[in-house]
Amino acid sequence: MAAVPQLTDEELAEQYQKRNSAALAELMSRYLPLIQKYAVQYQNVFDFDDLVQEGCIGLLDAVRSFHRDNHTKFSTYALVCIRNRVQKAVEKATSQKAAALRNHVPLEDAGEVSDHSSPEQIFLNREALEAVMNGIQTLLTPMERKVLFAALDGMDYQTIAKSLNISPKSVDNALQRVRRKLKTIHRP
Repeated sequence: MAAVPQLTDEELAEQYQKRNSAALAELMSRYLPLIQKYAVQYQNVFDFDDLVQEGCIGLLDAVRSFHRDNHTKFSTYALVCIRNRVQKAVEKATSQKAAALRNHVPLEDAGEVSDHSSPEQIFLNREALEAVMNGIQTLLTPMERKVLFAALDGMDYQTIAKSLNISPKSVDNALQRVRRKLKTIHRP
């Protein structure tokens, strides 16, 4: 069952909660630019791809836990979940390096991150996002996409295997192929 792009974010979240993985793919494509925006802000502190992954996990958390009854827009809720997940990853990474940073960088300068990206940087970020999303759609088989989204959703190999009616080894093999294929994507 495919998600219809004209559905609202709230409707897509509800569709995903009913196990429509196409709804998650649509939400990912809608929110990946925002996730990349947060990742770019901290890429001098933490690996960009890891930050994007953390942001995607934050989005998945938002999709899984969103309830329309709370009278909150999904976009507002997702924004908070994504930002918190990325910031926690950065805080965790920097806390391990805090002593070394204090010895080399004045404490008041350590947290400065530019909120202004140049038009060129924004364009390059969008191109990179499009390359990743296009890679997911074109390089991965439908089964690999299902396994990827299930793994990003926090499911373990056994649960994924059971839900897709395949062996755990097939899940592992699919994820290895996904990693190899996504590493071939050439980002600007």
